[in-house]
Amino acid sequence: MFEPELHKASIMWQARQMRFQVLVEGSPRAVELGFGNAQDLRAISHWRAPTSARGRPGVRDTIEFARFASKRHRHYLRSIPTAASIAEFEGIIRENAQAEVAMLLLVRAPWFGRPPILGLAQCRRTYCHHLVLEFLSVHPAIVGRLDPRISGVGKGLLYGLAALAGRLALTLIWGEATAYSAPFYSHVLAEPGIEDHFFIRGNSLDRCRREFREKFFGGLD
Repeated sequence: MFEPELHKASIMWQARQMRFQVLVEGSPRAVELGFGNAQDLRAISHWRAPTSARGRPGVRDTIEFARFASKRHRHYLRSIPTAASIAEFEGIIRENAQAEVAMLLLVRAPWFGRPPILGLAQCRRTYCHHLVLEFLSVHPAIVGRLDPRISGVGKGLLYGLAALAGRLALTLIWGEATAYSAPFYSHVLAEPGIEDHFFIRGNSLDRCRREFREKFFGGLD
């Protein structure tokens, strides 16, 4: 599933992407967080987990979330504006300040096999300039803790989303949580007791951006 890294750490990141670090068997590796497009949806909807991992906690949920995210984004491509870059997002808002705008954010790394997608966040900007996180999913092989063990994808993705929200002047990120994901959001947001929904704003949003910079060495190019 995984392939050796074929490029130097000094890779040039595209202007529409963010970068951060995850841990692979305890060692830091670079990943990029960028906008996805229609061509990525087929790969996401076909995520699979080996039989040995299918019964592990969260694996079934993350596969379902990926399929739902793919289906939802296909619907948005037909029904509302979608942004594949920061410039496109800003252009849509300039034309219509109340536009609902869909975005698909992907965590990628060339060393993660083919396709090289480790995680996703399917989002929508609301008419009042807030961000709805509709689905967050990490590759089932990572959730199932297959070798090599990779950690930090979900947390880095959420923190990166907070950094992107800052760049786009979005003051609130909100979403629903499941019985499986609620403890994740409680831990990552340092907010005990999250149940079926969460709100990231104010000090919580600032904390996420700070964690992204200081602990994940994240940045927006």
